[in-house]
Amino acid sequence: MATDIGLPRAEPAAGGVVNREANALFEPKSVAVYGASATDPGKLGNTLLANLSDSEGNGSLDIVCVHPSAAHIGGRPAVRSLDRPVDLAVVSVPARAAESAVADAVVGGAKVLVVLSSGFGEAGPEGRAVQDRLVAMARGGGARLVGPNCMGAVSHLGGGSWLNGSYFWSVPRHAGGLSFLSQSGAFGGMFLAEVRQRELGFARFLSLGNSADLEITEALQWFGEDDRTEVIAVFAEGLRDGRAFVDVAGAITPHKPVVVLKGGRSKAGARAAAGHTGTLAGSSRAYDAAFRRAGVTAVTTSEQFFDTLTAFATPTLRRHGRRVAIVTISGGPGVLASDAAERAGLELPQLPVERQHRIRAHAPEFAATANPVDLTPQCRPDQFPAAIAEVYREESVDGVIVINCGLDIREFGIGVAEAHTASGKPTTAFLLDVPAVQSVIAGAGIPCLASPEAAVRAYAAGAAR
Repeated sequence: MATDIGLPRAEPAAGGVVNREANALFEPKSVAVYGASATDPGKLGNTLLANLSDSEGNGSLDIVCVHPSAAHIGGRPAVRSLDRPVDLAVVSVPARAAESAVADAVVGGAKVLVVLSSGFGEAGPEGRAVQDRLVAMARGGGARLVGPNCMGAVSHLGGGSWLNGSYFWSVPRHAGGLSFLSQSGAFGGMFLAEVRQRELGFARFLSLGNSADLEITEALQWFGEDDRTEVIAVFAEGLRDGRAFVDVAGAITPHKPVVVLKGGRSKAGARAAAGHTGTLAGSSRAYDAAFRRAGVTAVTTSEQFFDTLTAFATPTLRRHGRRVAIVTISGGPGVLASDAAERAGLELPQLPVERQHRIRAHAPEFAATANPVDLTPQCRPDQFPAAIAEVYREESVDGVIVINCGLDIREFGIGVAEAHTASGKPTTAFLLDVPAVQSVIAGAGIPCLASPEAAVRAYAAGAAR
């Protein structure tokens, strides 16, 4: 698949056994924590320790606190040096202490190290030299290193349990198939918050930071091979080996969607990326062309990113036709949705006359029935289910976009939920100030988006595959 299209290229790094390392990172049985304090609970290392300790259903996790002088931290005994092999070591110490912590973890037998500390390659030549030594120590001991300058990892383990090896206090609790790789820790926080708010099913999160050892392409391959991961989301500021990334992504996309938000597209953004994680942004044109050929869904804004993930995280929205009907009681938002649908390459077929007659039998005589279908607020509540069902029954329509602004009549939601369930047709919704309607529609597994355009965007994302 690789061709000379102007993407950056790097020599392949030596790697270990993928399954062994991925399991040690995402499903560890034992974790060593470096950087927690016995006297200052505000330390980020204490946040890590608390998050690991609170990982739901993971009471069997063996947590080892390593500290040069403390005997106990947070009610747990502490050791001066790692005294037994562990799957995972998380390091949150000042940059000046990172080498000794990493050396101790490697000698103690850690399989994977996550270095969350900052002040390395992103900080200049001296920090780069320290970062290189950290990688050399890890590889010399047969371990892998994530980071530095990252926010950690989060993983659902199945059976209602999860692992929170990150700085983030609140993580998604609804298990599913959506996994995320990020070169930005803060954007990782945005991702976790959006997943919680949208109630999307979540599998893995990994903040890569400077990617000194484990690079984004190898991590992408891990997710491609991961049985828990069904949809892969990526935020990348720059790729050291763009060709390798595209090759790996191209092997994954026939089986799993890969959605990429690429930062550093402008000159200013590229400079910011170089200062943030030390990566080179590369040519946006080259990336866009390569992503298309590899089947990657590339987006340019955070709104597009999360709306697209909403679609792919909803099983009924992953693969479907482009012929859509818009059902609304709100004329203006319906017009906006129609405009957005045309821009997105969706088709709004005019409904057959016979189908329009059947809809009109359950709607006011002045209702619009051609498509969009505007049932108007004057529609009798008990007539909404029958009118909406007629739209879903139409064979010339592959799916439906639902819009309701301010008419909180539960029967409207019931009509959408029942017709969606009976037909199996993909549906997205924009609902404003209608809690009763939204409760019913969301309860049927229909994603509710923040605008008419977002509802169209989410629908179109699945239609594009």
